[in-house]
Amino acid sequence: MFRKIKSSYWGILFLLAVWSSQALSVGALFSRRLRSNQTYQKMWIKNVDTDVLIEGQIAVTHIDQTFHNDMNDLVEAIFVFPLPDGAVITELVYWFNGQRWVAEIRELQQAIKDYNNKIRQYLDPALLQYLGDNLFRLNIAPINPNSDVRFEITYTELLAYDFHKISYEFYLNTTALSPKPLERVLLNVDISSQSPIKYLSSPSHEQSTATRITQISENAYNILFGDENFIPDKDFILEFETVRENVDVHVLTYTPTVADSFGEDSFYALWITPPDSVDDDEVIPKNIIITADVSSSMEKGTRLQQLKLALNSFIDHLLPIDMFNIVSFGTHVQSFREDLVVASDDNIEDAREYVRQLSASGLTAINDALQTSLNQSFGDTSLNTLLFLTDGYPTWGETNIEKIVINATNANTKNVHIFPFGIGDEISEVLLDNLGRENGGYATYITADDSIALMVSDHFKRITKPILTDLSIDIPGLLSWERFPKSLPDLFWGSQVLEMGLYSNSGDFDITLNGKIRGRPVSYSNFVVFADTIGGCRFVPRLWAKAKIDYLLEQIEIYGEIQELVDAIIELSIRFSILTPYTAFYSDPDPTAVDDQHATEALVKGFELHQNYPNPFNPTTEISYTLPRGTQHHFVVIKVYDMLGRLVKTLVAENKAPGTHKVIWDGTDTLGQRVPSGVYVVTMQVGDFKQSRKMILMK
Repeated sequence: MFRKIKSSYWGILFLLAVWSSQALSVGALFSRRLRSNQTYQKMWIKNVDTDVLIEGQIAVTHIDQTFHNDMNDLVEAIFVFPLPDGAVITELVYWFNGQRWVAEIRELQQAIKDYNNKIRQYLDPALLQYLGDNLFRLNIAPINPNSDVRFEITYTELLAYDFHKISYEFYLNTTALSPKPLERVLLNVDISSQSPIKYLSSPSHEQSTATRITQISENAYNILFGDENFIPDKDFILEFETVRENVDVHVLTYTPTVADSFGEDSFYALWITPPDSVDDDEVIPKNIIITADVSSSMEKGTRLQQLKLALNSFIDHLLPIDMFNIVSFGTHVQSFREDLVVASDDNIEDAREYVRQLSASGLTAINDALQTSLNQSFGDTSLNTLLFLTDGYPTWGETNIEKIVINATNANTKNVHIFPFGIGDEISEVLLDNLGRENGGYATYITADDSIALMVSDHFKRITKPILTDLSIDIPGLLSWERFPKSLPDLFWGSQVLEMGLYSNSGDFDITLNGKIRGRPVSYSNFVVFADTIGGCRFVPRLWAKAKIDYLLEQIEIYGEIQELVDAIIELSIRFSILTPYTAFYSDPDPTAVDDQHATEALVKGFELHQNYPNPFNPTTEISYTLPRGTQHHFVVIKVYDMLGRLVKTLVAENKAPGTHKVIWDGTDTLGQRVPSGVYVVTMQVGDFKQSRKMILMK
């Protein structure tokens, strides 16, 4: 039987999932009439209010969005939204009946179960799937007729650095998503840096009268973008550059407060940027293959035009000391020359003609093209490079992405660095990212708004200067541990090294980046301060936790889903309030927040052990549980166990009347001794019914 939504306590599941399709900008809310099989319709995005805080290269973005349900019916909805690569969601908030409900992190399966217990009779369970990549989904139900839907999202990210420049991008392009213009859009960005900011611009919106850029000091700027009746047609991009020394070293730290759940250790994020100028005497000869996709899919839009521009730009940057070849492929693979040739004037001119005559046809034989390219006569001592340009979807021959990457890696016997370039807006990033990562390179993506000539020029500067290998960071005197990444990747010029870690002492420390250039040892040093004061950059701990979670996920890829690894990820996710593949954000408006006439309806029909609150906790936590009507009393047993299954304490063992009850656990065992920090399990048993929850005690 339906109740008025005003007094409903139906749950809201913030189930964040990843989707393998292309990003959908700020996001879209799709709705349909409750309990119907109608096609989902787009809901109107009314307002997008965004505050961004950028400290150095850490950006915290808080989005407050309002959507409107134009239908005259109760609706269910799915909110789909992307985030930048590497971004970490730290908070979700749902506004219900004028109240602000902060979502909590729970284990994924438990969150789904809780959600289904609340509204499974009103929602298609398929909406609860976890999909993959950096696109997220939020299920919401029910939504009142002709009413607003409001929620907030906060996420943290490390901003990309590339040849002096730091970039921030906000996914604002919602042209195809909102059926009507936005009533209001507001983006307020505060940027600060430890070094003076010598350059800042918005290449996307700087010429707009809706944009205001204000310099606060030599180290700080404010950027304000606001408009009404707004139809966006592109994302909002900021770029800035700071004053640099010969070797640039920056560190951000955070020492937890008593109220934090992060523990007692201090956290740091360290950036080291070596010189990125390229002197003529440092340029080294290259053996380079340019492999280009000319299948029929490249006919879409301006892809083939972009491809030819990219190929000609590559050719422009060849030097007489280089060897090169061009491999093109559709259903079949063909080459400019049978093997690598010298970059002479005649060969370059012939290569331009080869590019001019390229046309798009056939299927996409990516595996065959890579095998042909890697079978060229690369030298044992030269800088061997393969530039792979494609829209990224194999349709002929081997089409399994994982097998294509494995085959290429096995065929790469000459230490060829593979740099995939994605052309267009529909790209298999999984293929390109893995192909680069497994073969000493990285992926670059070219869209219609990018300057291909500039991107290619920067790339050539990067690969023509020797790579720093065998990297290590030395900080004598600093008591640090749990440093990530576990092994530092090779450093291409124009890039930087990032390390996260824990530390327990403070002071001025000499930091040295050690490495090798062509086998010759080199080092770069500078002094930085590790603070000893409480506080600092609060989002450094979450970035450290994200780095550790990424490491644990890599271990799972290698060794499988060992429960110890999964439990460690869940513990980090809950402690630092960040999303992982094993957790979900769940928000459930308080069932006690109903008016008196519906108070008795708030009793759940079945048994339920609720998640303790707060969680994590120190020193006490509240555990509530609900017993159904239908019998006068229930004999209830509630116990706490450690992760080894040993009994810690019995909290309840007595008859209880139907209704909702609460019990406090003060973190002590049966003898009254304080138990150590860690994960504990609370169980409730009533007859044949048994349910358990995990709790985290932090000191």
